[in-house]
Amino acid sequence: MTVRDACILVVDDNEPGRYAKAHALRRAGFAVVEAGNGAEALAASERDSPAVVVLDVRLPDMSGLEVCRRLKGTHTGIMVLQTSAAMIEGRDRAAGLIGGADNYLIEPIEPEELIATVESLMRLHRAERALREANATLEQNVLERTRELAEANIRLVKESEQRLAAEQALMHAQKLEAIGQLTGGIAHDFNNLLTVILGSLEMLQRSLAAPRAPAKERQQRLVDGALQAARDCESLTRQLLAFARRQPARYEVVDVNKAIEEFQALLRRAAGEQVTIEFSLAPRLWASHLDASQLEAAILNLTVNARDAMPGGGTLRIETSNVTVTEGKRDALAPPDLTPGDYVRVKVSDTGEGMEPDVQAHVFEPFFTTKDVGKGSGLGLSQVYGFAQQTGGSVALESAPGQGTRIALFLPRSLDRVSPAAAMRRPTEELPRGNETILVVDDNFLVRGFVVDTMANLGYRVLEARDGPDALAIVEAGETINLLFTDVVMPNGMSGIELAREAQKRRPGLKVLVTSGFSQNELASAHGTTPLSYLAKPYRTADLARRVRETLG
Repeated sequence: MTVRDACILVVDDNEPGRYAKAHALRRAGFAVVEAGNGAEALAASERDSPAVVVLDVRLPDMSGLEVCRRLKGTHTGIMVLQTSAAMIEGRDRAAGLIGGADNYLIEPIEPEELIATVESLMRLHRAERALREANATLEQNVLERTRELAEANIRLVKESEQRLAAEQALMHAQKLEAIGQLTGGIAHDFNNLLTVILGSLEMLQRSLAAPRAPAKERQQRLVDGALQAARDCESLTRQLLAFARRQPARYEVVDVNKAIEEFQALLRRAAGEQVTIEFSLAPRLWASHLDASQLEAAILNLTVNARDAMPGGGTLRIETSNVTVTEGKRDALAPPDLTPGDYVRVKVSDTGEGMEPDVQAHVFEPFFTTKDVGKGSGLGLSQVYGFAQQTGGSVALESAPGQGTRIALFLPRSLDRVSPAAAMRRPTEELPRGNETILVVDDNFLVRGFVVDTMANLGYRVLEARDGPDALAIVEAGETINLLFTDVVMPNGMSGIELAREAQKRRPGLKVLVTSGFSQNELASAHGTTPLSYLAKPYRTADLARRVRETLG
């Protein structure tokens, strides 16, 4: 009997799901019968003697676990593959296997994975059937046959263990990639709204900055509060993008020790009075090329997590050190995927409750949290993970229940000189003005309206278009245009990069400033290298005014 000789019974009360599995198996050459509930499944197993039962856990008349128990009690040769879209935790898989299932898959299931798993179970079914036949007809060779089958069983167990480990690693990687794509797309759209909110409120703030009556003071407080709320939204977006590795970071060569020293006061306030913070900063620490604000956010997130893990108080220790990783010599905390090289290690240790292994397996996933509702978004450690990956380093975690937690950031060493600290810009600073003509192109009318109003208030003559073809029509009409300011992602078959290329063909020397919520590296990868000025979303009024002036200048 070949692998595909015996039939497969597919049991699922969800008709589309049952059809998808049955159709995939039929296309692979299997004979398939179907059942919509437990009673039908038990009847079909008596009637058709299937070799493998693909059995959903949740059925309308009885649990799939109960169906599996009955099948195994009356038909010991049947192989059961349990599936579920709802019961996806490790304990659910364990319950299914303990109940007698031979394998367990989480839905949705790729057709190739389903077929490969069924073929594996068919091979096990065939091996068991061959064993029974050999015992019935060849008793004189039972000892030799038993030895051979035992060896075959050992190989099958090893293959099953290897396959299970590979499946778990693949599922984890696919899950992280899917979440990264999702958060990147959400954050891109969110940035459009933030650009309008932040820019409009800052314009209102500037108009109220002059000496004002008490009524204006109240308005100023409201504006300040709205700005802070919008900046909190921006911070949330940065966390999402950092995990998705799509945050347009502002890289510079940073003295990590100095950044931590300047940040100590805020860290102590965040930790609270019950937590003692100790700093051990290595002398002559190497510099690192990174986004300083993201480094501060990562250390702050680790501090807040450590504080929450020590509700009765404790000690938080922040250490820095130089670490060289080679193939033969690795730091004790260095993750296996860390590329050999020189790193600045920032280690944050606490004396808190520690973590169970099942919690450790999920801590870097976005929205995963063990805190009560309203006490954490579940994005803190995912931001730390995204920051480390985006910087070119990695992050490692070591924890055990009752023994605290140690998290280490590995940040690549930079041989360049440390960048000078950027001066903080006041919201009331004088904005650069001009009188040139700017063509503003954005399919989002709110964003486009904000940019048009801002540029007009700064003295520029402004033209506007909703997409690439509309903008090209204005270019071809012969209007005087000194600068094309365009979003990158737009509808109607023409991106901002393509618009810039076409406009410069018609107007050689035309200056172009592009804006996007995606990073410059992603834009270069998607559209090819183009020597265009770039402004990252979300941008503020001052960012827009300065970048326009720099591009024109």
